[in-house]
Amino acid sequence: MRSVASRDNPAYKAMMKLAASGSERRRNGESVLDGAHLLAAFLDSGRKPEELMVDAAALADPEIAALVERSAPARVTLLSDALFKALSTVQSPTGVIARVRTPQGDAVPADASLALLLEDIQDPGNVGTLLRSAAAAGAQHVLLSAQCAFAWSPKVLRAAMGAHFTLNIVEGADLAAFTASYGGTSIALAARGERSLYDLDLKRPSAFIVGNEGAGISSALLAGATVRAHIPMPGRVESLNAGTAGSICLFEAVRQRASVKAISADKRR
Repeated sequence: MRSVASRDNPAYKAMMKLAASGSERRRNGESVLDGAHLLAAFLDSGRKPEELMVDAAALADPEIAALVERSAPARVTLLSDALFKALSTVQSPTGVIARVRTPQGDAVPADASLALLLEDIQDPGNVGTLLRSAAAAGAQHVLLSAQCAFAWSPKVLRAAMGAHFTLNIVEGADLAAFTASYGGTSIALAARGERSLYDLDLKRPSAFIVGNEGAGISSALLAGATVRAHIPMPGRVESLNAGTAGSICLFEAVRQRASVKAISADKRR
């Protein structure tokens, strides 16, 4: 294990550049995981990091020391407290930062049971929330249009809390082409949608489309969807933010599918 106390160290400078620059992360095909929780989720997915940087307090923590051991053969560098604090992107660092290869998305099957399509969502917090909700709801696939916030940015990674590593995330996706080929029901979430979310049959394969925070879903994608649906809101608000709206849709599908399983279980008794 190397110890570094100089800002001029080449490995430290490279990690600083990667943590600060989205274009650098895209160009290198790498991401930065800041914190023990994200590193644990990455390791639990069966992957190994390329490099770790830690501070002395982290190495003294049995949980983080175990994560460092699990990360072998990744290179490990011990940073001075000042250098680690400057490198970390969070207010309360846990003392470990990993450089990893960004997982690449796979083609989404036309019969995917539950998928989420994000069109031009700009806020990293919304993207992270939707990824976390998709993972919690059992969706396996999330497709993002080219104008969405970068799924592997530090802000999105923090908001998703490790959900990235349980999902097939496809960035720069042609959402219209996928919708046209999808064998299930594609549901565009729109304030003026003609159907209520709660009137839809979500027990069969479904793909929810969530649009831009201000503009909503593009007219072309709306036209290509199987159905346009709204979330009934009897209260005195006109809309929900994208993260909340998409999460409600995902868990309505969970609710309906859970009721079917319960009925099937009762019949087998």
